Amino acid sequence: MSEEDRSRLYAWLREQTDEPLAEYLMSCLPVAPLADLVTKRHLEAVLSAEFSAFELRMAAQREADREAMAVQREADREAMAVQREADRKEATAHREAMAVQREADRKEATAHREAMAVQREADRKEATAHREAMAVQREADRKEATAHREADRTTLDRRLRRIAIALPFEIVAALAAVVAVTEWLRG
Repeated sequence: MSEEDRSRLYAWLREQTDEPLAEYLMSCLPVAPLADLVTKRHLEAVLSAEFSAFELRMAAQREADREAMAVQREADREAMAVQREADRKEATAHREAMAVQREADRKEATAHREAMAVQREADRKEATAHREAMAVQREADRKEATAHREADRTTLDRRLRRIAIALPFEIVAALAAVVAVTEWLRG
């Protein structure tokens, strides 16, 4: 078959079918040149036989694909069931671990609260003892300050009496006023 005949045949096949099928059918034609007596009927028979074979191969391929997909779906279902079971077991183990952790945390918090209560009680007792000690110390300081003031007053009175004997009355009155103001300021 000449190139021109092949081109015309290819154009006719493209009109009758789509391009990929036309190319496939052209590839099925024998490479040796055909005699000029090849008829349209002969070509249709060759093409029909090739097309039937192609359809049978495609049907077999579709059936094989369906079977492979069915096997794959079954394998996927089994794998998903196994995965769900593993996930369920893992979730159960996680929940149990969390429950144990929560219980440990609760016990630790209870122990901490009890320790804090003991510490607060000890701090309260220490603060009470400190306040009482401070009150005793203040009372002792007050008594000591009172004793000092009394001693100072007694000493000052003696000195003033000695001075009063030797000084005029106005100076003694002024000194007594200074002593009174000083005592008042010391409080």
